Amino acid sequence: MTAVLDTRSVPAAERRDYWSAGIAERFFPMRVEEFVSPSFEARLASGQLGSVAVQSIQGLAHRVARTQQMIAAADPESILLYLLTKGEILIGQDERQCLLRPGDLACQDTSTPSIFESRGGFEVLVFSVPKWFIGTRAETIVGQTAIRVGGGSRGGLTTLTAPFLANLARTALGGNLDERDGPSAAQMLLPMLSSMFEREKPSALATRPQTLLAQMQRFALDQLHDPQLGPELIAQAHYVSTRYVHKLFAQTGLGVSAWIRERRLEGAAGELRRFPESSVASIAAKWGYLHPASFSRAFREVYGYSPRDARLAA
Repeated sequence: MTAVLDTRSVPAAERRDYWSAGIAERFFPMRVEEFVSPSFEARLASGQLGSVAVQSIQGLAHRVARTQQMIAAADPESILLYLLTKGEILIGQDERQCLLRPGDLACQDTSTPSIFESRGGFEVLVFSVPKWFIGTRAETIVGQTAIRVGGGSRGGLTTLTAPFLANLARTALGGNLDERDGPSAAQMLLPMLSSMFEREKPSALATRPQTLLAQMQRFALDQLHDPQLGPELIAQAHYVSTRYVHKLFAQTGLGVSAWIRERRLEGAAGELRRFPESSVASIAAKWGYLHPASFSRAFREVYGYSPRDARLAA
């Protein structure tokens, strides 16, 4: 197993920069956006199958992003094929996201902004396949990034493909493959990629916006205390356009701002009843209102009476 990158070799305060620089050197420029734990740990090992690079990544919860500016600086023009072997990871690209669990497969395109997020300890195998090596079929695969392959109608194919890929990666990472056999082994990946990432049925794709909307709503509920919460913040957190956020929330029958306001006022109304010792101003601030007057005005518009009247009634 060669080219090992291990954050445990540096002090905790230096691990973000160390991991970002190491990943950029072995993949391409990315930005580590968030560590859940200050004692973050991650390890990377690399191998080679002809023109295809193989990496094993193990780590704790963190989030990595690749922006358009980074792509302009360096792009290997490759398809990344992920095989998750432990934990859970979320990958996103082109207004799509999917959550991978052990045995699941998915891909990303290095030429488009993307995210990689782990929600706990994880282990993933990554095959970096150049687009020129894939040929004309690369365009079809690019249209299927951030779509999980595993279970359902694809379950039979995945149960055959995942063990083969795992064994192939283990051989490459261990340096046990003759240089003459590497290109031949890489060629075996091509029909698999074509079979796994053929275009899905519209009915399957139709469920993905609902999944993303649910993720956005959970994010918004966690951020209701933030006065800056709005469509722009939601879009940035999910790497989609603000216009797409408005489009998804329109399905609820409310605009983004109206949906957020309704959730805030519901929470504030409950606290006015349960905590009579708390001031109206403190409750307003807790639910994202910088000014008590704007909170009272919004509250009256929805409920027909003021926050103080709501407290007296309770």
